[in-house]
Formats: sequence, structure tokens, C-alpha cells
Amino acid sequence: MTTEVSTRRQLTRDRLMAAATELFAERSVQAASVEEICERAGFTRGAFYSNFESKDELCLELVRRRGEQLVQTTQAALTAIPESGLTENTLDEVLAKVLALFDAGFSMDDHWVLIRSELRMYAYRSPSFRPALLEVESRAVELALAAISETLARQGATLRIPLDQLMPTMDSYCERARMNEILTGEPAGGWHQGLEHLLRALVVLPA
Repeated sequence: MTTEVSTRRQLTRDRLMAAATELFAERSVQAASVEEICERAGFTRGAFYSNFESKDELCLELVRRRGEQLVQTTQAALTAIPESGLTENTLDEVLAKVLALFDAGFSMDDHWVLIRSELRMYAYRSPSFRPALLEVESRAVELALAAISETLARQGATLRIPLDQLMPTMDSYCERARMNEILTGEPAGGWHQGLEHLLRALVVLPA
């Protein structure tokens, strides 16, 4: 019985978060109300507040889940790098494989690109929400960087920039490239090749 209730509760949370995701992309986090989220999901306000204390908590859960996905996907993608040392001849092939695995597990779909921007704008306008958002994001980035650092050390490779600047650099590039694709209507995926070139320029293999 407990498992059944737990499963049903999780399905309810998932539907509420899916409805919020659609509304945030359509109308912004600020404009989308709890009532609208409930209506879109097909639930009552009571169902919402039995799962989330507030809209802010739902927003944080969206970010937390995405952060967990980032860490898990990063770790899984890095396992594609062979134990033996990379060379200039194999680096491009390995980078392409790693990014393909990363893309498959951490899709930069239109909704998330828009919602990520909306959540950060919401945090800017809501100082009380800002620290919680930054804490959740920072934790995910720290874990992802730890996996990257371990892989670089194993390969004896270094970066042309400090490690803590790697994620903001890649993140900024991907978000800008994907947003351009959304606004211009170009097919998604061009950012993938650009990220390969960016990493190729930043990674320094041992002599």
C-alpha cells in the first residue's frame, strides 16, 4: 500500500511539474499562478499544496531534478573516455562520443532553454528565492566539475582556463546557441559541433 501511495504521489508531482513547465515557457514563472498550474495538470489546489508548499518549492524541485540529471549524465558520458592516454589523433573522436552521450541524457530541448532563463529572471526579481536557486545550481555544478577534474587528472590533461570557469563557459555558449536556434527556427543541433570545437580549444593533452 505504501508503495502504491508513494507512486501515486510521485505521478501527481510529475504532472504538476510538467504543467508548470509548459506554463512557465508560455507565460513566465511570475505570471503563471498556482491555480493555472492545477488546472493545466487536472488537479485541485489541495493536490498542489499536499505536494509543494509553494510555487517556489516547485521551481526548486525543477532545478534540483535537472541538476541531478546533469551530474548523472556527466558522469556517464565521461566513462566513454578510455583509460589509456588520449592523443591529438583520438581526442576529436572521443569528444564527439562524449558529447553525443551527454546530449542524449541531458537534452537541451526548447522548453528547458526557455524555462532556465525564466527561472533565473524570476530569481532576479525575487530576492527571497535567489539564494535557494543558486545553492541548488552550485551543488550540481560542483559535482559535475569533480567528475571532470578526476577525468582530466587520469589523462594527465589540463585546461587553458581555470576549472571553475569551464562550466560557465560551456553553459553560456550552449544557452546562447540554443536560444538562437529557437528564435531563428533553425534545426536544433548546431550547438553540438560548436561545443566540440570549444572543448578542443580548451583541453591541453600531455606532451
